[in-house]
Amino acid sequence: MNVGIAGTGKMGSAIARNLLDKGHRVSVWNVDRPMMEPVVAAGAQPVSDIESLVTTADAVVAMLWDDEVAREISLGQILPAARPRQLVIESSTLSPQMYEQLAQSAAQRRVHFLACPVIGSVDGARAGSLTLYPGGTSEAFERGRELLAAMGSTIRFTGSPAASGHLKLASNCMLAAIADSIGELLGITARAGVNRSMAVDTLVFMLERVATKRQQLLDRDTEPRFSAGALLKDLRLAQQARQGLNVNAPLMECALEEFARAVEAGLANEDYIAVGMARERVEVE
Repeated sequence: MNVGIAGTGKMGSAIARNLLDKGHRVSVWNVDRPMMEPVVAAGAQPVSDIESLVTTADAVVAMLWDDEVAREISLGQILPAARPRQLVIESSTLSPQMYEQLAQSAAQRRVHFLACPVIGSVDGARAGSLTLYPGGTSEAFERGRELLAAMGSTIRFTGSPAASGHLKLASNCMLAAIADSIGELLGITARAGVNRSMAVDTLVFMLERVATKRQQLLDRDTEPRFSAGALLKDLRLAQQARQGLNVNAPLMECALEEFARAVEAGLANEDYIAVGMARERVEVE
C-alpha cells in the first residue's frame, strides 16, 4: 500500500518508519521540510505539497498538532484533494467537534474517513504497538483494517468520530491527574525521608491495584472491598501527617473533600470506587 503521511513530527515520523519496515511505500509531507529528512533518509518519498501527497497515495494518515492546523491542512487541503472511496485517517489528537467536522466533510466527498487518535509513545509508534481508537463508518473501518493493523497492536473501533475524540482526551486527562498525584505524593514521602525507590514502587503497585477494578466498574459493582468510609479515615490521617511535615498537597485535599461529601451523602459503606462513579452524573452548565 502507498501511504501518504502528513506531519513528520516525532509520532508521524515513527509511524512512517514502522510502515516502511513492514513493506509499505510511504510518502511524506511536512510544512517544515527539514523535519522530513530523517524519515526520507530511511526510505520515505518526500513531496512538496499536500495535493501531491494525497493524489499519489492509496491512503493518507494525518498526524498534526491541533484543531487549528487540522482545519487548515486536513479540512482545507487533504479532504478537498481526496478521491471518492480513498481512505483518510486523522490520527492527530483533536477535539471531538473537529473530528465530526472532518467526518462530515469526508462524507460529502464520499471519502472513507476515520478519526483515529492513538494511545502510546513514540516507541510504540515505531514498533507498531500503538492502541488505536478508530471512529467512522463500518465501511471505512473495513477499508482501513490492513493499515490500522500495521500501525497498532490493539484496535478498538468506536463507530463514532466524536467518541474516539472523547476517549483520547479522557485518557490524557487521566494521565495528567495521575502525574500530578504522583508528584505530590513523592514530594510528601521525600519530605518524610522515605526511600525514593520504595516510594515509586509503592505508587506503581497501587496503579496496578486500581487496574483490578475493571470488572467492578463495568458492572457498577460497589460492594465494599475497601470502603469509602475507611479510605476517608486514611485520607484524614494523611492530612494530619502532611500538617506535621508542613507541606501542601492540593490534590490530596481535593480528594479528601470529595470523599467527605460522599460519605456524608451515604456512601460510607460502599466500595471506594462508588465515590468516583457518583461523579459520572456530571453537572451540565
